[in-house]
Amino acid sequence: MRTDVTATVRLSLPEDRADAAPATGNSGRTRWVILALLVLAWVVGVLWRLWLGHAVVSPIGHTDEDSYLNAARAIGGGPRGFSSETPLLHRIGYSLFMSPAFSMGLSFAESYRLVHVMNAIANAAIVFPAYFLGRRMFKLGPWTALIAAFAAATLPATVFWSLVAMTDSIIGVALLTWVLAVHWWLTAPQRKLPAVTAGLLTGVLYMIHVRGTVIALIFAGLALWAVIRRQSRWQTAVLSLAPVVALVVLNQAIIKVFHDKLRLTGDIAGANTLQVLTDPHRLQVLAGAFGTNMWYLCVVSAGLAGIGWAVSLVQLWRPTEDLAYRWTSMVTLLSTIGVALAAALVLAGLVATNSDAIYSRYVQMFVPFWVLYGFATLLQKDLRAVLGYAVVPVLVLATGGAIIALRLWYVQRQGHHLKYGTFSGPDLVTITGGFKHFRPIVGSLIGIGGLAVLIALTRVRKLAIPILTAILLANVVTMGVMRGRVIAPIAASNVAQVHLADLGVTPADKVAVSWGMPSLMYLALYHEVEWMDLLPGDRPKPETTVMIARSYPGTTKDWNGAKYGFHKIGGSPSQNYAIWRRN
Repeated sequence: MRTDVTATVRLSLPEDRADAAPATGNSGRTRWVILALLVLAWVVGVLWRLWLGHAVVSPIGHTDEDSYLNAARAIGGGPRGFSSETPLLHRIGYSLFMSPAFSMGLSFAESYRLVHVMNAIANAAIVFPAYFLGRRMFKLGPWTALIAAFAAATLPATVFWSLVAMTDSIIGVALLTWVLAVHWWLTAPQRKLPAVTAGLLTGVLYMIHVRGTVIALIFAGLALWAVIRRQSRWQTAVLSLAPVVALVVLNQAIIKVFHDKLRLTGDIAGANTLQVLTDPHRLQVLAGAFGTNMWYLCVVSAGLAGIGWAVSLVQLWRPTEDLAYRWTSMVTLLSTIGVALAAALVLAGLVATNSDAIYSRYVQMFVPFWVLYGFATLLQKDLRAVLGYAVVPVLVLATGGAIIALRLWYVQRQGHHLKYGTFSGPDLVTITGGFKHFRPIVGSLIGIGGLAVLIALTRVRKLAIPILTAILLANVVTMGVMRGRVIAPIAASNVAQVHLADLGVTPADKVAVSWGMPSLMYLALYHEVEWMDLLPGDRPKPETTVMIARSYPGTTKDWNGAKYGFHKIGGSPSQNYAIWRRN
């Protein structure tokens, strides 16, 4: 049993037996070849993501995408706009990342395409921290770590989000890099540079999304724990927290500067959160949301996430690995649980009677880490140990699937409906064939079956790379199916059939929009007016030259522009909007 006092660990870690090679003069050449392959994989990953998202020419993740894009437009020098965020949960990091796309005088369509390119570049870069985690934390050999990184970088839980302008497109790579930095620091807790790097990435996560707040609190706890356990000096711990505080302040400063250019329209988060602990219905939503997300992680990782959780807990009580491995595992496990619980708490505080059957977005960023962790465990542990660890994911999958199915049945019997759609869990939707209905039992069977196959095949160490290659191919096929069955249809439904520019509407026009517009069309056309904000109202102002209005001919809902001196110049009857110009 190793003690918590660890010596400085060499950066070159032992090879995994699966592809270990004796030290030779070619080791330096091998490193260069692997680096070249990593760069090539990154480039191919960028191009693949751009192909997958080629059909997405307008936001599909309403209203989150709209909010981030409006903030990016404001930072890039554009006009005022709305955001569905709340003062408490508002984060500016991702909009800041996108803002260069809106500072070049491009049309919205061009800027949005550029955002996709930026997303793809950042999202595909997850291959780098995945490889170095495989080498340094999990002690995989270079070739096994390389293919494992390829597999992790193609996971649908990460790739899907590169196709939309949402924080999840970059938070996955930021999180995995943060885990790598935390492990680097913990290999030598007295060193200042790793401590500052880990703190800097913690602050970046805070700026990207409110999930980063949970991670920042856990990181602060880690710094305090390192001091209490005398693994780190208090000066180093304080130094690690300095970048976190600086970026928290920076986030608020940027928000303050652009305060007048963003209308925050969201309800004050937390207003009903305290009721969660006293309201039986909200408690049920809390438990359901938390448990379903943990179950989801086990399904899409074929049980590997549960293997990682089991090892993390065992290492807490019966340590056999070094301090950096154990503490990094526990910090990531606490982050996973903390984010899942916090997300469930906020959602339970916002719902009235309806809620989501599943909303996995907030925990999807953890999938690559737990896949790497679980697979490394299968490779390096004997069958008896692996079967012991497998009890955790099997229990989560079996009981989780049954309870979720029971919850769906019960809610339906009560005459209610649990929301289920594209953003509920796009990878889960695809692998279970649940394009219309949530299929928890199928998901559980897939998770348990996948884990059984992985356990059996990894008993033959030489099959490590072929197994990882198969996982990579499965990821690619899943994304191909998702592109045809999920991405393309929703992208088509979010595009206006008639565009304002085609009707001669230019930045010289003063544009307004009526009440009662179909929400998808309002949001789609909103972005085409990149030179001004659109505030709804049925009575156009004297300076208004173009009106985007609801169109329901022959009904009282129809907006009649003729009585205000406008004539109709176009629109889409099937999408229920019309464009009017002042006579």
